[in-house]
Amino acid sequence: MSRLLRTAFATFVLAVLGMSAACGNGAESGSAEASGEAPREGAAVVSEAEIVRPPFAVRGELEGLLLVWFDDEGPHPAPRRADVPEARRQYVRIDSLAVAPDDRLDPAFVYLADLRAAGADGSYVVRRVARTSFEALLAEARGAAAAVAQAGDASADVVVYGASWCGACRQAEAYLRSRGVPFVEKDVERDPGAQAEMMQKAMAQGLRPTGIPVIDVRGRILLGFDRGAIDRLLAQSPARPASPAPAAPSPTIPPAAPPAAAPAAPAPAAPSPTVPPAAPPTAAPAGSSGQTI
Repeated sequence: MSRLLRTAFATFVLAVLGMSAACGNGAESGSAEASGEAPREGAAVVSEAEIVRPPFAVRGELEGLLLVWFDDEGPHPAPRRADVPEARRQYVRIDSLAVAPDDRLDPAFVYLADLRAAGADGSYVVRRVARTSFEALLAEARGAAAAVAQAGDASADVVVYGASWCGACRQAEAYLRSRGVPFVEKDVERDPGAQAEMMQKAMAQGLRPTGIPVIDVRGRILLGFDRGAIDRLLAQSPARPASPAPAAPSPTIPPAAPPAAAPAAPAPAAPSPTVPPAAPPTAAPAGSSGQTI
């Protein structure tokens, strides 16, 4: 594959992963409250998209076109139809570098081909699909529903989905800090899982994000940064209960020492032997000077 074609493939894959709209300081905001559209999954939306005939042939092995198929690990480029796994041929993004700029598709849409079986004329069905619907399809393929169940910090009231270059994202985070609201930052440009999670949450509430920030305020999705909308959603939703702190261990109390034994009573003193009084000396006879023996 030529260097030019390899570069084109890399650019195409990056475009699949990237956001379709830039972030501005005055991002348009909205929430599920303002949308009357029922939530629909990405595959359902794609199946109803308009069938079109793109300005390039989509038949045979499709060599020379840019093909991208995807699974739960993300998008994968392929140089020809035979390199796309059979189980993944229903939704394949296609494009061509040979199309003149004036004939190229609006950036808000993509071409999605069903390469499972060709029609009578040898060509494959191609639909013009909104980029947001395609991103939702990517999110579904990655099993984003499981990611949503584990998303975020359980102690955080808010999740801000944004990017490092997004000024409105920084403003939203600064405002949340000023209010003392705990939040988690998720960079959708560096973390494809965060982007899939964001799209799944928004789609579940009937919203189609076209830019960032997208803010999850206690389970309610807000598109763009709007102080008043954040205040209303915080006021309407109770704060998430904080995880209980682990109980402090009870202090270890050493067992009481046994009472000291009372000192033994001293033994009674042995009675002193009775000494009979000495006999009075015998008086010597008168006129004698010696002792009587």
